[in-house]
Amino acid sequence: MSDIRLTCDETPLAWPTMVTVDDLTKCGSCGFRLLTSQPGSLQVLTRRQGTAGVGDGVTIEEDPALGVDYRGQRYTYDESVMHIPGLHVFPGQKEVYPAEYHLHFKTFSAPQRAITIVIPASHRVSGPGEAYFAAMAAKPDPSVKRPLADTLVTPGTKVIQYRGPDIRGRTKDKSQTSACSAEEERQFLLVLTVAQIRATDLERIPREGSLSTDPRDLPAPGVKSKTTLPRDRILRCAVLAEPGVLGPTAAVTGVQKVEGPATNELQCNPVKVVDGRDTVIIGKKQVSLSSFLGKPDTLSANNRDVTAEATDIQSAVQTGLEMFMAVIGVLLGLYVADLLCQGFWNMCFKESNRLTAWEPLKWQYVGGMVISAAGLSYGSSSGGISRLYDNLTS
Repeated sequence: MSDIRLTCDETPLAWPTMVTVDDLTKCGSCGFRLLTSQPGSLQVLTRRQGTAGVGDGVTIEEDPALGVDYRGQRYTYDESVMHIPGLHVFPGQKEVYPAEYHLHFKTFSAPQRAITIVIPASHRVSGPGEAYFAAMAAKPDPSVKRPLADTLVTPGTKVIQYRGPDIRGRTKDKSQTSACSAEEERQFLLVLTVAQIRATDLERIPREGSLSTDPRDLPAPGVKSKTTLPRDRILRCAVLAEPGVLGPTAAVTGVQKVEGPATNELQCNPVKVVDGRDTVIIGKKQVSLSSFLGKPDTLSANNRDVTAEATDIQSAVQTGLEMFMAVIGVLLGLYVADLLCQGFWNMCFKESNRLTAWEPLKWQYVGGMVISAAGLSYGSSSGGISRLYDNLTS
């Protein structure tokens, strides 16, 4: 961050035409984050207060709890001012934008520091902010839901930053004020994404702030820079924050909103018992708690007995099906053997007239083969013999 401070005559900053933002020194830790909890009234108030006010724009009432995190420090809300037309000449522009919205913040304790977030606005672009500016009114409707201040900026936007004197209290005719001589450490953050504002609001907002059409009651013409900065000075005085606008965060809880890419923080989900197992919701899936912790899956204590009983019943049914299929297979095999392999029976029955008749001896012989084959078939399938023993003895 540059410690060189622009002078009163050099501010508001008028960007040199021969310099691009890519020429600036880049800073990856100079972004700011708006902290919003609720919308402000967005009431438009005049800045002409008798002889004390010079009419440098109009005041917009925001939420007093509005804050900013900037370079590791918390800044509290001071005030917000709408300038129509704008004051700064941004990169790539020859003139000021139709409007600028300035959000002023300061530190709570010494050493006193201050920042001003400058958001350009135009009716010739499409971007964020249209609803926010449309909600500004001299007499806001309390039943209307107003947008938050963070809807004016887009996370990831680049921001030009420079140090300079406070612009408040300065107009085209009264540019030399005590604000220029103050040694306050004020940083200006120029947001490079242009907000959208309706052409009707450009005319309406300054008029509603004064509640008058008399030019003497309207805001005074804004202050202009008297000096064009040379290239070497702007490169030494300004830096480019990239990203300049960080994702919005709730001001009270400090919890990151859903916008933007997901963070690495873990969300704590409640444990639920599903089908006798402790599970948690990961994304849109139910995952066993034991599997999530990298341990063998176990049953919940409240459902261990019930689930075990259901498992025994399932095992018994499976055992019966396996034995039934084994018997059917053996019978089919013997039937084919009886038709095609008469030599097999000649080995067992010497008399040929006993080959076809199913006498008791033949039934006993075939029955023994069926039982033996079924037992062997069941015993070879997943430890069937031990499971059958356990089922019969339980």
